[in-house]
Amino acid sequence: MTFLFKEDSVNLIIGNREYKTGNLGLSEEMAPSIMFGSSKFSEEIPSFAIRNLVVSAPDQQFVFPLNESIGTLVHDTQGKVRGKAINPVWLINRFYHWNLLYSHSSETTAGYSYDTNLGNFVYFNADSLYTLDLRHNSWSGYKHAGLPVKMRLGTNFFCPDTRSVYIYEVDKSLNEYTVCSLDLATGEAKEVSSAHLSSQRHHHSSYLDTLNNKYYIFGGFGLRKYANTLEVYDLDKNTWSTMHLKGDFVAPRFFSSMGALESGELLLFGGTGNPSGDQSLGKNYYYDLYKINLQDSTITKIRDYSYKGPNIVPVRNQVLSADGTSFYTLCYPMQEASSYLQLYKFSLLDDSYEVLGNAVPMESKAILSNANLYYSAEREEFYCCTQEFDEHGGQSSVIRFYSLSAPAIAANALCVYKDGENSYLYFYVIVVAVFILLFLLFCIRIKKRSKQTLPVMFEENRISVRVEGKKSLPTNTLYLFGDFTVLDKKGRNITHLFSSKIKQLFLLILLNSIGKKEGITSSYIYGLLWPEKEASSAKNLKGVAINRLRKILNDVEGAELLYINGHYSIKLSNNLYCDYKDYLSLMGRIKQGNSLQEISQSLIEVLSRGKFLKSIDDSIFDFFKSDQESELHEILMIELENLYFKAEYEQVIQLADIWLKIDSLSSTALWYFLNSCHKLKREDQAMKRYYLYVAEFSKSMGSSYHLSYSDIIHNDLRMSFQ
Repeated sequence: MTFLFKEDSVNLIIGNREYKTGNLGLSEEMAPSIMFGSSKFSEEIPSFAIRNLVVSAPDQQFVFPLNESIGTLVHDTQGKVRGKAINPVWLINRFYHWNLLYSHSSETTAGYSYDTNLGNFVYFNADSLYTLDLRHNSWSGYKHAGLPVKMRLGTNFFCPDTRSVYIYEVDKSLNEYTVCSLDLATGEAKEVSSAHLSSQRHHHSSYLDTLNNKYYIFGGFGLRKYANTLEVYDLDKNTWSTMHLKGDFVAPRFFSSMGALESGELLLFGGTGNPSGDQSLGKNYYYDLYKINLQDSTITKIRDYSYKGPNIVPVRNQVLSADGTSFYTLCYPMQEASSYLQLYKFSLLDDSYEVLGNAVPMESKAILSNANLYYSAEREEFYCCTQEFDEHGGQSSVIRFYSLSAPAIAANALCVYKDGENSYLYFYVIVVAVFILLFLLFCIRIKKRSKQTLPVMFEENRISVRVEGKKSLPTNTLYLFGDFTVLDKKGRNITHLFSSKIKQLFLLILLNSIGKKEGITSSYIYGLLWPEKEASSAKNLKGVAINRLRKILNDVEGAELLYINGHYSIKLSNNLYCDYKDYLSLMGRIKQGNSLQEISQSLIEVLSRGKFLKSIDDSIFDFFKSDQESELHEILMIELENLYFKAEYEQVIQLADIWLKIDSLSSTALWYFLNSCHKLKREDQAMKRYYLYVAEFSKSMGSSYHLSYSDIIHNDLRMSFQ
């Protein structure tokens, strides 16, 4: 729209059409009030999007990017406030915040896939098929006749030629058939193949070559071994075969990511494993990138990314950028039970990467839990799907679908402006920080003065005080909470004597001995620690390790290694303190009806060292970890609810504090802590805890916490965290 003051006319251009009107009585100067949307002149305005607004005259120009993310103030390109938006919806948030589209649960193993023909998601289980229509945001489904393949993992791929989902299980232990097809149009399921691989392949990466009708999977975990082979399923022949790769060595791994670079070329990225493939030797995390040429079966290492941060693994698929200079994938710290997914953009030109969007929460306690990334070029949206299985080995799962507008942005692009309304917040934070600093300095000065005057105050009536010697170090002590630590009968730290394999052996026997457990058999030890060895070789290795362990335990009074009725066990006497044994005793007292409040201090002392088996990263102990965490969380949840209902707010605060020491991001514990403090009018204590939680959340999740202090204390527990 152009105002021509001298000609007393206005030109309006919409698309290729121009409209002009004159004789308006315009003066040579004017102060326009420019409005978009509803106003006092017009209330019924359809929704629309606007950006890069330019208001100009011959001698000046104002440009409004309209890239704010919060508030109502509008800035120009210089960052100066020039206007105000009433009830704005800042679209930039759609490029940073993942939007939950839908969630669904199933009591039996389920799977999901992306229908590239229609741009919808499909979700299926043993007897049902559902569709998530992304265009209309609708969910519909129906019963089908049943699948000839009994699903355990729910692994599958979508075939666009037939618009069918191929559901497969590489392990034949559960099925006569291992591959079947499910027609998305009719719901008809057909047996396809009984071909299978030699072992299970948990968390393999995958890619479908639609030109040659071949489906590739790489790596995976099964029979306590990591794989590094490229397996090919031929859709025309319905057979599996192994492509023997030449070139650079790729360490055996699982949790890797694969995608297409060009026709006949694949990209392979990251994962966790080790060069030997032996699961008992621990895990290394890889951030390397390889190119696989399918024509000549060669694999070439391209680079190692300069990643710095907590250990992460990618999901099984990738999305190549439109210009072909980078690829996207989702990554997450799978070693954390309450984990989170983050969108990463890795450059193909150098070793740089970007972290985009906010975090997507995911419970990764069960090995079956998984996630995947998809992209719609038509809608310019990324899609994230998470599937969380029952951590206790069940087949029930919950799947969630999320969307994120492209191009995704990083956190620093979300909050461009720090003035205006936000300046009050920054001013408040600065004032509080200065006040706290002055208060600390005042306390330090008072403390120094008290130390100087103390002798004078008691000069006339001296009191003889017996000075204790230095506190002796504990002896015969075994810590399983926090860092694994062993102190012998002289108080010496002998943890270094436990090599990786000896430590695994010791913990396997110990954890299967405490309580009413009778120990562990030799065959079970072989299978977990030396699965790749023949029986005679594994027996020799076990004998050497057992002898070594006996020698180490000779220096620890109260720990005896026994072999009774074909079972190895470790007997702990009262001469040795084991924090895990103490923990189990405390849990037993609670189950017998003792109040948790009565033993809370003892429990705090045990848990203050850190999480159970914190320094042990071997997956063979994941069950013991998850079992301990689940039991503790269940007890704390019940006790907190009961005490809060009885208005025992002081006790609730203490127990919620225990929970937050174990799980610093527990939203439930935070709710109980803040609301109990609020009931006791301890707002300072509550605010301090809230800001500590917000800081920890931002550090761990890479995004800002979405609930304010007021949101939590003015809503019930369930509403607060929806």
